[in-house]
Amino acid sequence: MISANRFLGIFVFLFLSAATASAREPGSRTYFNQDIFVAQGQQIHNATCFFCSVQVEGDLTGNILVLFGNLNISGHVKGRTTVLGGNTVIDSQARIDGNALVVDGNAVYETDESISGNAWVIGGHLSPARNRARTLHRASFSPVIFSSVALAALLLLSLFFWPRRKADPA
Repeated sequence: MISANRFLGIFVFLFLSAATASAREPGSRTYFNQDIFVAQGQQIHNATCFFCSVQVEGDLTGNILVLFGNLNISGHVKGRTTVLGGNTVIDSQARIDGNALVVDGNAVYETDESISGNAWVIGGHLSPARNRARTLHRASFSPVIFSSVALAALLLLSLFFWPRRKADPA
């Protein structure tokens, strides 16, 4: 039986291993507690940032992962963007060819053309800079809904780790 702490440790290790493995490609950046800035005219592959922020004014040919930081885009991102525990601002000149996901944060975008894929915000708000109708591939789940679903998932997960009594053969 795996304890909850060991399970969480294994999960965090696998998550960080997967994130840093994708950042080993040439032209990728992985930083801890140091912001990543991609200047206009500059091109990198992947950007992975833990406890820091990413600002993209140039071109990013891969994916972006930000853990507990913010993401500001006014350039071009060919892959997907994922922000956990932070906010995202997508400028009107920005282009994201993949999907955009924000967990436990907010996202603001200026034009629908800025994001080619889906845009999801879980535990926060997704809002266009100007009032316009929402499209089908843009969705946000408020903190109340997110908290309820997270609590239900935690309760279901705890059933797997709850010690079971064995019947006494008497």
